[in-house]
Amino acid sequence: MNPADSVISDTFEQGFLRIPFERQVAHCDHYELAPLFRRRLPGHQPVLEAGCGSGRWVAWMVNQGWQATGIDWSEALCRRARQSVPGGTFVAGDMRAMPFPDESFGSLLSLGAVEHDVEGPQAALKEYRRVLRPGGIAIITVPFVSPVRRVMRRVKELLRPCAYLVRAGLGLRPAVRIMGNLRAARRAARPEWRPEFLREGERWSFFQYNFTTRQMRSLLDAAGFEIVEQFADFKDEGILHNFGPLAGAYDFQDSRVRFSPVGRLIRRMLPVRWVGYMLCCVVSKSAAKPGGGGAA
Repeated sequence: MNPADSVISDTFEQGFLRIPFERQVAHCDHYELAPLFRRRLPGHQPVLEAGCGSGRWVAWMVNQGWQATGIDWSEALCRRARQSVPGGTFVAGDMRAMPFPDESFGSLLSLGAVEHDVEGPQAALKEYRRVLRPGGIAIITVPFVSPVRRVMRRVKELLRPCAYLVRAGLGLRPAVRIMGNLRAARRAARPEWRPEFLREGERWSFFQYNFTTRQMRSLLDAAGFEIVEQFADFKDEGILHNFGPLAGAYDFQDSRVRFSPVGRLIRRMLPVRWVGYMLCCVVSKSAAKPGGGGAA
């Protein structure tokens, strides 16, 4: 595991372990894509969740009576999930090189996972296709570069140097070092996929990419998938991500956004295609072999 992978893995591991597992599973029924899962997955079993995190979706699928397996980097999360979900299967491993035979699964879930590889999502997408059966489907979500996200990202980049000077009374030299470390981290990432980074003190580490609809279509086509449907979703989270405390705050107890009056106004005014936080791609395994290509 490279240093960037380790930072990402540790971040998610700590976050998931802080939240009681039962609460995570209870919130699955209210997840925006749960109706899509019920519609698409029952006829395509067994199901693999790649990047299963806490294992809550494997638990949810087992509760539906489906045969489900999860794979994740974190042995600690898989260990807890095995204890909590005896009807599921959990494997600690790399979804870019999964320990499953070809054509092992009828369907696959990948919820906010492939964007965390600094090398790009191609290796994971190739593996997804390999383990799917002919005609199998995959439901893949990635952070979406909506029109509002594009504008707000640019604004934040312009204001970032000033923010470091003001925040916590940082002086000029620490701020310059922080910005220099960010530039160094950026050089290892793919700029066309709009990378984001995590800061620990003065050090930056790659966190995730953000994709346009066109870029994901190109990547999925190159991996040998046919797109069944593709749409932006998670409007509330997108508004909060773009407008921050001005729009409201996230309620972790109820797993929902609590909007301020400004946030409610924004929600009424802007359609999901302008502010959606995630791009959802439902794809099928095509008969043709994967071709070349990549980002668009």
